[in-house]
Amino acid sequence: MKIYFLIFFKIFFILFFNTLYSEELKNSIEERKTDTYAFLQDFINSDLIFISSLGQNSLKNFSGFSDLDEGKFSFETIDNFPKPRQTSEMKCLAEAIYFEARGEALEGQYAVGEVIINRVLSKDFPNSVCGVISEGANRLNACQFSYNCDGKLETITEKKIYERILKLSQMLLEPSARFLTSGATFYHSKLVSPSWSKKFIKTNEIGNHVFYKLP
Repeated sequence: MKIYFLIFFKIFFILFFNTLYSEELKNSIEERKTDTYAFLQDFINSDLIFISSLGQNSLKNFSGFSDLDEGKFSFETIDNFPKPRQTSEMKCLAEAIYFEARGEALEGQYAVGEVIINRVLSKDFPNSVCGVISEGANRLNACQFSYNCDGKLETITEKKIYERILKLSQMLLEPSARFLTSGATFYHSKLVSPSWSKKFIKTNEIGNHVFYKLP
């Protein structure tokens, strides 16, 4: 009987000790998770503070658009990038840049893409690239991006240009300094002069487009 009692006591002690150890281990893991999260949060906050302290010229230098230095950022540079793994958002963005600005210089293509990203980040527009681009597409000649509602069949025929724009789209979808259009969420071709443009603030002229933001 005494042996059974000792065995029972030993098993109980082992179970009790393991329970305590498991609880301590769990608390330790949770504490480390919290510490890691706090560290990352502090790191991101400090990074944002640093970026916000930079002037526009510094941001241009970081982005490669300083005086459009072709040695830093050019079509040739982008052509040497690896082909990205395509996502639905990347395809939507690349499609819009292709049909809206494929004949533009690199700066002009980037600016059009920048406007789309600015819209995604704005509370006044859908919160996805595909949502922004397809907004109003069911209304003939009355959507946000004319190629989407002009009644014409749009096909991608210039494969090399499209592949390059896919790589550019990947860059635009990553966190970056978007300064070319100064926060613009609208643009139009220089060939037209829409009435709505008089209500907005002009921010820049790049290539064949004029850019605006809400007042």
